[in-house]
Amino acid sequence: MTNENSAKTVGAGALLLVVLLLGGLINSPSAHAQSNADADRIQQGFAMAPVPLNLMGKSSYQVALVGRGSYLVNAIGDCNGCHTSGGPPNFNYLYGHNPYFLHPGPAQANPAEYLAGGANFSTALPFNVGPGLPYGNYLGPNIIARNLTPDLHGLPEGGKTLAQFRGVLRTGVDMDHIHPTCTSSTPVPTPPNCIPPPVDGSRLQIMPWPVFHQLSDDDIEAVYEYLSAIPCIDNKTSTPPDGAPNELRNNCGSSDNSGAVMPTEDSLARTRR
Repeated sequence: MTNENSAKTVGAGALLLVVLLLGGLINSPSAHAQSNADADRIQQGFAMAPVPLNLMGKSSYQVALVGRGSYLVNAIGDCNGCHTSGGPPNFNYLYGHNPYFLHPGPAQANPAEYLAGGANFSTALPFNVGPGLPYGNYLGPNIIARNLTPDLHGLPEGGKTLAQFRGVLRTGVDMDHIHPTCTSSTPVPTPPNCIPPPVDGSRLQIMPWPVFHQLSDDDIEAVYEYLSAIPCIDNKTSTPPDGAPNELRNNCGSSDNSGAVMPTEDSLARTRR
């Protein structure tokens, strides 16, 4: 992380404490304890972010959400464990920093692949439909983890608005319609890349949205704000993985030297809705 970004991190933590104190949020012992816990998580979130964060144009409230979102994404959700483009042997870790190896350096995510998607979950559906069902032993297409980094407008996960992102986590809806439910199995599954019933192709598979759907609206917004602040990874020209060309598409457009997207005022306005 550059000195400039480190300064932003420290400044965000200090700014949060000022907001808590001057905003009158600490008005009882229980509120004081809760506020201290929130402040700790936010500061830890900034400290553990493995990439430089773009806080340009964000309000103090949004900056605090970025810190909390980092804590949720990196310490609780392990989102990069699945949404990584890294392959074996290190997967989402930098060479020499894989904690599962003998005598590694400190565990450190590979920033070049951070939340860029690409992990191949093969035909890993929730269950085998089995012989005797309409689709026999066919298990469906390979499922590829999505790119969660922001697009050229600074909107995460392929340009999702906050309302759309909340809908994905609440219901698991696949807004990209990448793997619809199959309508036929002969001579080949139809449409291509479909998922056989009884699995519902309109819902994201593998993604643990049935757990994440219980997050509060504030926590979902925090995750969204954090994902909007990480560097965009542009893989719009990547080779389509296993016949699923849409999972990884992301167009960063122009960016600054750090690789972090520089949102326009229009994109910031849309993000705040």
